Amino acid sequence: MIIQKNMSAEITRNAGVIILSLSVILFMEKFIRLARLFMGRGADLADVLKIFIYIQPSLLLLSMPMAILIAIFLTYGRMSADSELIVLKASGMNFLSISRAPIIFSAICVLLLMFVSLYLMPISMQALKRTIYETIVKKASMTFEEKTFSDVFKNTVIFVKDISNEDEFKGIFIYREADAATKEPVMIVAERGHVKSSTDMETIRLSLHNGRIHTYKENSSTEITFSDYDFVLKAGLESSKQLKTEEVLTSDLWDQRKDNREWAIELHRRIALPFACLIFGILGPAIACRAGKIGRLGGFSLSLGILVLYYVLLILGQGMAESSKLSPLLGGWSANIVFGVVAAGFSYYAHIDKPVRRF
Repeated sequence: MIIQKNMSAEITRNAGVIILSLSVILFMEKFIRLARLFMGRGADLADVLKIFIYIQPSLLLLSMPMAILIAIFLTYGRMSADSELIVLKASGMNFLSISRAPIIFSAICVLLLMFVSLYLMPISMQALKRTIYETIVKKASMTFEEKTFSDVFKNTVIFVKDISNEDEFKGIFIYREADAATKEPVMIVAERGHVKSSTDMETIRLSLHNGRIHTYKENSSTEITFSDYDFVLKAGLESSKQLKTEEVLTSDLWDQRKDNREWAIELHRRIALPFACLIFGILGPAIACRAGKIGRLGGFSLSLGILVLYYVLLILGQGMAESSKLSPLLGGWSANIVFGVVAAGFSYYAHIDKPVRRF
C-alpha cells in the first residue's frame, strides 16, 4: 500500500539520521574519556577509526531505541500537523492499519539489535580493548618529551633530560606514588634507558641502566643501586584478559547466570534492551494518534521526555538488582514491563478511538 510505504520510508529516513547523529555524539563523549590515554602517544586516524567502529555496537543498544521513538513522533507529528492522520481515520483506516509501518519497522530493529546485543557487542568490546592496548603499547615512546614531566601513566611522574632518538633516553627521573603493590613511594634516577613494549604481554617497560632506587618510610629510607632494571609502566587500564561484564560472551553469561549475580543482570539487560524498540514502536503511534496536532517540535520534545523516564526506570531497576532488592530478571525487565503496560493501555484507547481519562 502506498501510504504504508511512504510512512515506512519517512520513519526509516528519520531513524537513520537520528542513529547517525546519536552515534557521533555518544562516540565523542566516550572518546573524550579516552583522550588522556592517547595524549602524547601519536594515535593516528586509523586508530580513531577502529575505535569508532568497535564502539558502535554498544552505542546502538542506546541509540536505536531512542531513534525509533523520536523518528515515530517526528513522522506522526508532521502527519498530524498536516491533518493526514485525520484524513486516514476519515477514510476508514483503524489504529492497527495506521500503526502497521512503525510496528513492522520496530520488530525488524528488535531482531537486528538482538544480534548486536547478544553476539556482536561483546566481541567488539574485546576488540576495542585490544586496539586501545596496542595503540598505547606500540606508541609508548612517543609519550616522552625532553625536559618535560610526563604524568600520563598511572600514579607515575617521569622526567627525561635528553632523548637522543625515539627509544634512547638519558638523564631519567621517575617518581611513583605508593599503591597496593609498592606500599611506599619510590623514586628512581638512571643515566639512560629505553622503552620495551610487548602487545602480547600487554606490558610497557622502561629498561633502565646505571641508576639508584630510593624508597621512603616514615622514619627510614632505603637506597639500592643497579646496573640494569626494568620499570613497569601502568597504562591506567585493566588487562584485556580481565573481562568486564559487557565484554563477556553471552554464552558465558548464560552458563554462569545462577552463580554470578552481576553477569545475570547483564544477561537480562542484553535481552531486554532490544525489546524496547518494539515497545516504543507500539507506544509511539498510540500516543501520537491521541496527542493531536503537536508538530515535529512537539513530537521531539514528547519523545525526549518519554526516553528520559524510560532510562531512569532502567537504571533504577538495574541498581535495585545490584543491591539485591530485585531479582536480576525484574531488575533488567522492570522498565520494559512498566512501559509495556503503558503502551498496551494507550494502544487500547487508540484502537477504540476513545479519549484517555483525565485525572
